[in-house]
Order: sequence, then structure tokens, then C-alpha cells
Amino acid sequence: MTDIIEQTESADIVIVGNGIAGLTAAVETRRLAPDSRIVMITEQSHPTINTPALKQFTIDKLTLEQLLAYPAGTERNQDIQVINARVEEIHSQGKYVCLNGGRSFGYGLLLLATGSGATGLPARLPGRDFDGVLTLHRLHDYLNLRRRLCEINEAVVIGGGAHAIETVMSLLYWGIQVHWLIRSHTFLSQVLDAFASEMVLERIREAGAKVYTGSEVMGIVGRVGVVAGVVTNQEQMIPCQLVLVCTGTTPITTLAERCDVPMKYDRGILVDDQLRTSVRDIYAAGDVAALRNPQTGMYKSRAQWYDAVLQGRTVAAVMTGQHELVSQPFGVPWRATLLGNLSVLAVGNLVSSSEGATILTDTSKKSYRRLSMIDDRLVGYLSLGPSQPDSLAIKRIIDEGLSIRDIKKALLKGNFDARKYFSEERSRVAHDIVTSGRLPVVRPTRVYELPTIHVWDEEVRPSTGPLLDPPLPSPILLKKGIASMLVPLPSYVPTRSLRSYRAKLPVVSAQYPSESPWSYSDQMPAVSARHPSQKLLSLKDRKSRGVSGADRIEDLWGRPLAVEGER
Repeated sequence: MTDIIEQTESADIVIVGNGIAGLTAAVETRRLAPDSRIVMITEQSHPTINTPALKQFTIDKLTLEQLLAYPAGTERNQDIQVINARVEEIHSQGKYVCLNGGRSFGYGLLLLATGSGATGLPARLPGRDFDGVLTLHRLHDYLNLRRRLCEINEAVVIGGGAHAIETVMSLLYWGIQVHWLIRSHTFLSQVLDAFASEMVLERIREAGAKVYTGSEVMGIVGRVGVVAGVVTNQEQMIPCQLVLVCTGTTPITTLAERCDVPMKYDRGILVDDQLRTSVRDIYAAGDVAALRNPQTGMYKSRAQWYDAVLQGRTVAAVMTGQHELVSQPFGVPWRATLLGNLSVLAVGNLVSSSEGATILTDTSKKSYRRLSMIDDRLVGYLSLGPSQPDSLAIKRIIDEGLSIRDIKKALLKGNFDARKYFSEERSRVAHDIVTSGRLPVVRPTRVYELPTIHVWDEEVRPSTGPLLDPPLPSPILLKKGIASMLVPLPSYVPTRSLRSYRAKLPVVSAQYPSESPWSYSDQMPAVSARHPSQKLLSLKDRKSRGVSGADRIEDLWGRPLAVEGER
């Protein structure tokens, strides 16, 4: 590693990356620790955008300015310094990072929010560099796609996940003939079983797309360097003018590899429920962070918009010593999304078989629901249909191992009443107290009481080791007593839906006029803050802009307003 010891600047908290996790962490840290110096280092030339809304931008339902996750000027208004640079190395023992150009920057605490990169096509695939082959991931990819749409009659979409199906639906919206290639024999093979997959794919076929399962691209055919078609492993030649690659993402773990103290990573940077890495004073959040699944023990990133926002808020509370705001572990993974007109909810262990698990399914009312149970405990829940049950209530049932003996039928039929269930659960506990005369032993698990990532190994490393339990207040907060302005993180209140957990943050106004919001050096006219969890357009705005009921604006999870969705 480069030996750089000269340090010209430093900050209390340095954040690498300006995705939604990084910026959310910066804004929340500013509210919790107003006197701290916060610096965000990013290679990106534009402010943080709302990535789930890119598909709405593709079909021309949103303008470029409406893609901003926060109002233009948020960084300046919140006194968050932004440095356009690339972090090359981490020197955790000296507590500084090396930037491109030979510069260095010191930190008190370091947050890695470097996100993920597109997996893309194999490097040796013939024709992968032809004009008309686009890997969709960043803003400039979608800008490129928008410029080409008017010239396209047929397109090939490659990928078997939610990103691919969203792209297929966007192209169908423009009247383009779509050929969808899925390598697996099912769609979303890690989430959906064969029946659920076919249910989704049949809707896509009815919408006009041609679906090819079990198909891979063996090469791309071109004419004078421009895409003319693709050849599949089924010996098919599919003519097209555009190839869109939606084959998933990979966490960017380069800085974990370039840290002077070995940092644990595998399909993401391994973190505990406080988002701490295996190196002292270094945290990770967003797509790059690999969280432990309590059911399988495996670590994996959770590349969803809601998860990134929650992790940003969580790590801000941890870095500023506000551990009372982080009382619950992250629990099992889950996702909620809209695939065409089909609402999908997947929570916990769905496809992989668990020893002793009982599977119940229901296909009534043009819906599909699947329950995975061990004894009377729910370990996995899948729902496809026109409506969606209470997402976080079901997640709580799985996380806490609650009995579903009396609600199996309701969960299967899709008429589960979370409010009634948890009200009866509280009444039962109260009755037991009265009749037995004994108070139940209640000791809620706090995040700082869980095993930390620092004690995985027996070896002693410089600048690592077990944290104090409970942790001492952050040095940043020792300077001055601070009343928290952060709305507590979502607790498991069963009667609420995902939308009800969205915090209403104070209004922030940009104060510096500018012609464009797409530069950190410029500022937009005064704009009311829009937290990432809020609507893109109000009903009044929609009417004034002539948006009809048929052209519904979706929220930031990609759902029609009043419905939740995924990243």
C-alpha cells in the first residue's frame, strides 16, 4: 500500500459514497450531532438520486429534476462537505484514507457506503461492446436508453430478477417488441417457487412480451459495430436493435481489500446489527453491507431502497452514540414490490427447504400464498395478488417466533388482521399476569448486546477488539449535550403498514439559485424537502401538470401511490 503520511484535513465522520444510505446517514448524523464535521467523498458528479424512480423516468412519467432523492442544496444546507474524489486505500491504524492524486484525509469514524456495481455480461462474450448493448444500473445508463427509444422496434432484455421485469414493462409501454431471456427455468428463482414464477410470467406474456426461460446469450451479432441480434444457447437468432442487461449487482468491496487491517468481506462487507465492520471505527451501510440472516446464518447484502434508508438512519444513531434509537436487530430479509399489476410480498426463508418445515399454499381469488412453518412458527411467507398484507407485521411474527396456530387460515386466505392479532396477544399476556400473579421476564434484545463482528476471531489485531457493553457515548457527543432530532427507528408496531413508518422530517430549503441541480457546486431555488420515503408529486401537483388517473405516479419504491414496493 502507498505510504502516505501527510494529512492536510480531517473530519469527525467521513462517508465514502453518496447513495441513499450515505446521504441519509449524513443528514441524520447532522441532526444528532450538529457540531460535528461531516465530509462525504464521492466519485459521482451529481447529487443523490432516487434509483427506484428510474423506471418511471424511462417511461417519461418523471422529469430529471424529480429524480432527486433530497432537494438540491441539501448537502450545503446541512453543512455536509462534499469532495469529488476517489478513495484508494484505508489506513485504519493511522485513521486516514488515501485519495486519488496522492492526497489523504483523516477521520474519527468512517462509513463505507460505496454501493454496488452492475454484474454485466461475461468479459469474453462476443459482441458485448457493440453499440446498442446497455447495462442498466446508473443514471447515465437510463439517459442513454431514453435517447435510443425512438429508434427501436425490437429489444432483448437479459436477466431473471425484478430489475429485468421492470425494464420489460417499460419497453412494452413504448410499444416495443420485447424478447426476455431468463437463464433459469423460473423467474426470481431465489424467492418464488415454480407456481408463483409461472403466475408472474403469464401476466408478462399477456402484456405482449416473449419470454424465453432456460436461455442464455452465447453471442451478440452486429452490423458495422451496431447490434443486429443475439444468439442463444437454444440455437436461436433473435433480431433486435437494443440489448439491455439487467443481470443483478455486486457489492463494491474494493476498499475492504485495500485496508491495512484485514476487513472481512464476502458478497459484501460483513457487518453486525450496528453496521460495524471487523475493523475498529469503520462502518458499512447500503448495498455494500452484508448482514447476517438469522435463519440461515449466511451474510448477504440487502439491495433494497427501504433497507438502505433504514441502515443510513441506524448507522447515524450508532456513530453518534444514540443506541436507544437502535433497539431492534434487522431480522430476516424481506421485499415488497409491484410486478405489473401483481403485488408481491416475500418474507424470510421461502424457497430453500428447512428440516421439519410444513408448507401450506392457497390459490384462491386469483392470488397465491405460501406459508413455511416449523411447528407453529412461521419461517417464510410469500404472497402474490392484487393486494398486499401488512408487511412489517408478518416480519415481526417471523423475527420474534410468535405462534400462528390461530391465524394460519387468515394468513393463507390473505385476510390477516394484524391489529386484532397483536391486540389479542397483548390481552393474553395481561390475562396471564393477572391469573398467575407473576410478571413475565421481559428483557428486550438491544443491538449493542448482540455478539459483535469484532470478536469473530481469537486473534488480536491492531485497532480492533470487542466494544464496551453498553457502549460509551461517542466522543462527538461529549462536546455538547444534544437533544435528539431523529425520529425513532421503526419499532415493530403490528397495526402499521410500511408506509406508516415513514418519518416526517423538518423542512429544508435550498437557498442558492442555480440553473441546474446536477452539480454540487450549484444550488436550486428554494424547494421544500422531500424525504426519500415521501411521495414524488402531490395530488394538486399532478392535476396542475395534467397527469391523468391512468398515468399514476408511483412512489419511491416503484409502487402506485398508497402501495409499497422495493428498490
